[in-house]
Parts: sequence; structure tokens; C-alpha cells
Amino acid sequence: MAHSQFQIVKDPSLHHLPPQHIEAEQSILSTVLRDSSMLLDIIEILSPDDFYSSVHKKIFEAMAELFRKDSPVDIITVLGVLREKDDLEKIGGESYLAWLIDSVPISVNAAHHARIVHDKACLRRLIEKSNAITGRCFEDQGNIDDIIDFAERSIFEISENKINPAFYSIGKLIDGTIDTLEERQERKALVTGVPTGFSKLDEMTAGLQPADLIILAARPSMGKCCEASTEILLADGSVTTIADICRRQHAELLTLNKNWKFSPTQPSDFVDDNKKMVFRVTTRLGRFVETTLPHPFLTIQGWKPLSELKPGDKIAVPRKLDIFGTEAMRECEIKLLAYLIGDGNLTNASPRFTNQHPRMLADFVKAAEAFGGITARVSRSANRSPDVSVSSAPEFTENRMLFSHLLREQIAGKGLSQKQFAKGIGASPSAVSGWVNAKYAPSFALLDTISSFLETDLSQLMPDGYSAVAKNSKNMLVLWLEKLGLQGKNSHDKFVPSPIFRLPRELLALFLNRVFATDGWASVLSSGQAQMGYCSVSEKLIRQIQHLLLRFGIIAKIKKRSMAYAGERRFAWQLDITDADSIRVFIRDIGIFGKEDALEKVRAAIASKPYRTNTDLIPAEIWEQLTQLKGSESWAQLAKRAGIAGYSNIHVGKRSLPRKRLAALANALKDEDLQALARSEVYWDEIVSIVSMGEKQVYDLTIPDTHNFVANDICVHNTALALNIARNAADKANVAVAVFSLEMSKEQLTMRMLCSDARVDSSRIRSGFFSREDWENITDAATVLTDLPIYIDDSPNVSSMEIRAKSRRLKMDKGLGLIIIDYLQLMKSSASAERRDLEIAEMSKSLKSLAKELEVPVIALSQLNRKLEERGDKRPQLSDLRESGSLEQDADVVAFIYRDEIYNKDENNPNRGTAELIISKQRNGPVGTVPLTFINKYTRFENPAPEYDG
Repeated sequence: MAHSQFQIVKDPSLHHLPPQHIEAEQSILSTVLRDSSMLLDIIEILSPDDFYSSVHKKIFEAMAELFRKDSPVDIITVLGVLREKDDLEKIGGESYLAWLIDSVPISVNAAHHARIVHDKACLRRLIEKSNAITGRCFEDQGNIDDIIDFAERSIFEISENKINPAFYSIGKLIDGTIDTLEERQERKALVTGVPTGFSKLDEMTAGLQPADLIILAARPSMGKCCEASTEILLADGSVTTIADICRRQHAELLTLNKNWKFSPTQPSDFVDDNKKMVFRVTTRLGRFVETTLPHPFLTIQGWKPLSELKPGDKIAVPRKLDIFGTEAMRECEIKLLAYLIGDGNLTNASPRFTNQHPRMLADFVKAAEAFGGITARVSRSANRSPDVSVSSAPEFTENRMLFSHLLREQIAGKGLSQKQFAKGIGASPSAVSGWVNAKYAPSFALLDTISSFLETDLSQLMPDGYSAVAKNSKNMLVLWLEKLGLQGKNSHDKFVPSPIFRLPRELLALFLNRVFATDGWASVLSSGQAQMGYCSVSEKLIRQIQHLLLRFGIIAKIKKRSMAYAGERRFAWQLDITDADSIRVFIRDIGIFGKEDALEKVRAAIASKPYRTNTDLIPAEIWEQLTQLKGSESWAQLAKRAGIAGYSNIHVGKRSLPRKRLAALANALKDEDLQALARSEVYWDEIVSIVSMGEKQVYDLTIPDTHNFVANDICVHNTALALNIARNAADKANVAVAVFSLEMSKEQLTMRMLCSDARVDSSRIRSGFFSREDWENITDAATVLTDLPIYIDDSPNVSSMEIRAKSRRLKMDKGLGLIIIDYLQLMKSSASAERRDLEIAEMSKSLKSLAKELEVPVIALSQLNRKLEERGDKRPQLSDLRESGSLEQDADVVAFIYRDEIYNKDENNPNRGTAELIISKQRNGPVGTVPLTFINKYTRFENPAPEYDG
């Protein structure tokens, strides 16, 4: 029986044959059709996608489906499945299966043939991935590191498809177990796994055991929070509150990076921290922010919690926020807003603008005409400043006739009578008659109903808008101001509406130009000092203008002043610009319409004097770092090399440094860190008060890598036990340790380990203000750490698959003994899931699988949820784990870090400087508490000192 034609029922791609083995595929299928028991071996090796021939793939899919259902696998049942799926004709009909049985010999080594087919499939996948990699290379787009990462990930995806044996005989397992027990008996060691260096922990666990998944959890960002209404600038130029960001669970905001510049970032966690005692920190520039006491602020000596700061201390605030939006507005709209915010009356039925300057009056009228649908009329009287009133345009009759005509056409076009139309929209027939006869317009409340019923847009009935046909309706400007939230606001309540914050640079400059044209000024005092400013009784408006000026790099100071008004004293808010550089930028980039002569006098005044500033200075503490860097060189010699005039007396250690002078010294010393500080985008603002504001709702954001964000135009900030374990394991057991840091950079982790090993205060090691003894300790610690087999990967958003691939490679190269992941919630899921808890479940299972595959312990750091704060006893429990179900199930060990002093801040608390490691689950050992000592300034955990009697 000749059925050779069935041998060419293959994919068209066989004209250029990729790796494949059709005969092996046919042999496998023929063998299973004649002896279904062989499928047990084959299905562990092959999946349907491994078959090159689409015909063979469909046949094997049918076999696999029968196998999953525990049904017999033979020619009859396979035909049934193929027929049910309409695949029978696609594989060549019944005769092809018959030909496989009759003509292809049965294989006694089906598993061998299955491995051949699987290997060919791997080669095809390699070709496919290689083509994709080649394509990315030829495109020559994107970062080279991204392309290399894509190539590595693609190749490792193929290796993941290899299937290990599912079962091992008990005999082989017994042999291996006996060998392990004999080895332990010879050693007679309490610690059989990887030692942690903590005696009680090693005693309870016998060390970190191979193939164990250990979850180490602690309360995140303990107490470091901002009050709910704290405003945060987003990357698109808009400003929102931290409460709103936490509700939306997404934001792109600004962070201060290590080169002292601001850059966009996204929070990795959004935390509702309930109500806490907050304190308002107010600075010399008038900026303020409300935070909890543990919340750190950036000082010249590093980040310090508010509890360690006092009035007179200098903290970093932005000196420029170079963020502008992309959402344009018409220039006429921007001008009208600026004028009405400055000199407008918005409490009457229609807006009114009052100003004595003829050019501004004309500019306002021109903007109103360009706005459309309104008219502006100038009124003058002997006893009052001229004003401009705004009302609807007078073409009511013409517009109303057009509306009635268009409405009749729409009603007729729907085949309706006026009575049917009236019934459909819930209006009286007499009202509809008045509309179609141009007597009056429908009420504003009915517009959406009419538009929906006629299935037409309102613009098809009223091309010039509602105000053009309704004589007594609100005019278009009023409706627009209502939409922005400004209509009806008095002078104390005025504010800058949100669209202004998203304007491009040139349009934002136009807005500020016209705002300053109203209540702004530029003047030269009798002393020759130039200054500019703006005044308003609205505190919110003043703070918003201060922020908008900051986007141009203009430093403005807010002060509250008392002023006489109608025989009594009232308060107003004043914005002062006195720094010469800021004034230059204002004149160049913004200007003031109608006050050009005053600006020219100010420009000439600052041009006639050399630039000096007594505000934008680097704090005097920087001299300590300069002293260490210069070494034995004299100050006079250094100043001379730096090109500083009067170098014989540069007031070492006494005065704060101007930026230019610090830059000159930094260049002479060739110190990149000081050069970056001199060019920084921060202004060192003095704290003038710290005032308790009582308990308020607070929120926190976790910022990867930099751990800080800009709140109310002030810089504010946000994994020690695991690092201590890593160091001890690498040192005591000489095992290679892989640290995957998804939150902190590798440089930050290294700095933290140096601080811990050298026992140098972390604030000093971050700022560089350490003594000669500190430096010797750092050098000694660096010598020890350099030789330890610790490897750090700080790739962000790494997936469990990438961790697996990198760990496998490190195991082959270095003999991996421990994996640490910081932290689990920052990992990227390899599979998409609708819920975060499902993603966490997938990741925890993958990490447990990794521990088993590589036979090493895996420590995954995790965060606790915030509900534990509501309990009296703040010690964590298993239920406090975020996404606790999957983590608790997959983990072999779950341990929690608890520090009593975080919650009980009494200076007499006997638990200060201590910590508890609470082992709440251990699959193969006891649970309990491990006492530890925590040295906060070194971020270091240690064994507690032994207690002695007598």
C-alpha cells in the first residue's frame, strides 16, 4: 500500500528546512498509536509545540488531551478528538493515521526519539531568537545594555523549557540521604547550612538550609510620612497632593539624584499611614512642609530625621524645578486669567477688571474680543479707576433665529412632530413652540437631554455656544471661570487654576508676565538695591506664584506683612525677589507688561554692581570636607591655585561659601563631588520654626534608589539584617552570595556595608565628614570586604525569570551558596495577572523553585502591611505579611524584625538599641524569638552581649 504522499504533508516552510527530524516525529506517533503506555515517557520530554510538522503537532495535541483526561490513547480515540476539533482533514484524514501504523516501524526507544525532536525544537527556537536578536542589532536603536539583556533573556527562555525527570527511585534517594547523614555525623556541627553569624538564629535553624525559601519581613519606612495635603510636582507640570497620589497608586514625580540634580522617578509603593503627630517645618524663604518626626531632610552632612533638626539648621530645597507642561491654551485665555486673578472682581454675576494703566485696559479688551462670545466695555468716572465689564455679545436675535431654524430641521429630520419632541425630552409643547419660533432659548439644564434625544452635538444647534442664544444666561467667560473653579472667589480665595501648571514654558512666562503687570513691581531702593515683588491677600496664590517662578530658577521669599486698609490693619502676603541672578532671569525670560521702564532701571542697577549674594550659599560645614581634601597644602596656596582674589584671607570655616568660590576650590582640588555640589539644583534654606500641628492623616511614598522626593518644594527622604547575614555567610562559610537589590543602588549597598563593618556613623560616611580614625577604619573594612565573594545586581524591575537566569550563571561561575532579594514586592511578574496577590503568588513559587533547583537558601525580603499599627502589640504576625497567603504557604521560614524603640520612644525604654527576630514559621524546626542588638548609627545588627551573674 503506497502512501508516500503522506510524507510530504508538511509546512510550506520546509523549502528552507530548519532543524527538524520528521522521521523521528512519525516514529513517536506510530509508537504511541500502537502502544499507548509509551506516552508516559514521551510526554515528560515533549510538548506539542516541539513538533516541526503542524500535522504531527495536531496529532500529538489530541494524544496529550486524551492523556490528561486519563482516556485510552489509540487510533479510534485520536480520530475522535481530531474529528471533534475539525482537524481530521487538516492532518490528511484517517488514512494518514493508518499509514503511520502500517508503514512506520515501532520504536523500542521512543524516549530517545523524543529527545531528538525536543533538541531540534530547541535549535529552531535558538534560530528564531537569534533572528530577533540580529534584528534588534541591525535596527541600531535603544540602549546597548537593553539589547544585551534582551539577548541573554531570550536564550535563557529556551533553556527554561528543558524538563527534568519528575521522579527518582527511592533507592537512589536513600543512598544520597545516607551520605548526607554520614557527613553530618563526621562534622558533628550544630550548623549544617549556611551560617548567619547570629548564634541564636543558627541554633534554631542549624543555618540557612539548601533549597529553603526564607521570607524576612519588616515594617517599611517606619514613621517617615507627609501630611495628606502636601503638594507634589509631577513630571507633566501638574501639582497634586500626596493623598491623591496614594489613591491613584501612580505618579511620575521628581527626586534628587546623587549628582545633585532633579530627575523624574516613579514611587514603588504608596502607603496610607493613618493619623500621626505632624510638625510644620517653615524655612527662611517661607516654604513649609508638614511631616512626622522620623522623616529625614537633606542637610550638608547628609539626611537627618526631623527629630535631630532645630531652627537655624540649613536644609536642601530646590533652587530650580525645570519642569514645564505640553498642554497649550490660547493666549487670550492666559491673559484674561492673569488679569482677573490680579485685578479682577469675580464675585459679581459677570467679571470686572479694574486698572489705571491704559495699555493693560486695551490688552484686556483685546483678549476678551479674541475669547469669543463676549464683549468688554470700559467705564470711566472721576472718582474711580477705570474698569472693564464683560457681558454676552449682542447678536441674540440673529443667533436665536439660527438656533430655531436648526432645531426645526433636526426635529423634522427625525420624523417627529413638535408635540412628540416635547414629550420625548420632558418639556411642554408651548415651550418647544417658543424655541422653534425664536422667542426664547431652552434652559441650560435641558441642553444635554435635547442633544441626547436628537442624537446630535450641541454645536450643531448652537454654533456660537449657549450664551449666544440665551439673553439671561451666564456668558461664556463666566461659564469657563466656573469650570476652572474661579468664578465667585473673592480676593482672599483666588488661586492659579490647574491648567496653568501644565503650560509650556513660553505660555507660562506669558501668564506670569501679566500677573506681575497687576500687583507686581520692580524698583530700585535709595540704597541702590534692586528688588522685585508681588503682593496679594491670598496666601495660596502667593505660594503658587512662588512655585511657578521656581520653574525658571527664580528664588522668591514669602513674608506676611501688616497693612492699613479703611482705617484698620489687615494682613497681606508679599513675594520678594532680591537675588541678582534671579532678577536677571526674570527680566530675560518673563518681563512685566506695562512696566518695562521700571524693569530697565532694575536691570541697570544690578549691571552696575558685581554679583554678590548673602542667600544662595553653601553652608559653612563644607569647610570640614575641604580641610580633609586639601591635606597639608596651605589655604593661601590652595586659594591662589583656585584663582581666588584676596587669597590670603578666605575666612576658612567662618562663612558660608558662594557657589562660584566653592566651584573654584573644587576645580583646584579636582574633586567631582564638590564640583557637582557647586553646580547643584538645591538651595540651602534655613529652618526658622518647627511647630507641632497635632495629629493628621499622613501618607508615605517609597522611592527606589534615591529614596527622596520633592514635597511642597522641599526635599524629603524615605536592608541591614540581610546585608549582615550576607557578609557573615561570605566570611564564615566562604560561600558566594548573590544580592539582588531592586530598591537601592549597588553603590548605596556597598556604602552601607562599609559603614557597618567600619563602625562609622552612617550620616558621616554619606556626607564625607569623617575623621582620620574613621578613614583608617573604612580602609580596613574595605580591605576585608574586597576579598568576600559577594555579588550585587541592582537591576530595577527584575523578574523571577531573570533572577533565575542570573543565579544559574553565577552558580556555574562562582559556586553560589546564598541568594538575597531586596525586596519581593518590587519584583516584576513574569506572567501577567489581574491581581497583585496573584503576581506575588507566582513570584514566591518561582523563588521556591529556584531554591530547590540550585540547592541554595533564598532570602526574600518582604514588607508588612500597615494594619499592625492598629494593634496594641505591634509585634508582627503571619497575617501581617502583604499578600500573606502565598508567601506563608511557599516559605520554609518566615521571620519578622521588630524594634520596640520605634513605637515606644521614651528615652528610658530599656529596649532601646535592641531588636527581635521573630521566627513565626519554620517547616523543619522550632519557632521563637532571636534577641539581637541594633546599632542604629552603623545600621548594624549584632549578637547581644552575654549576661554574667555577679
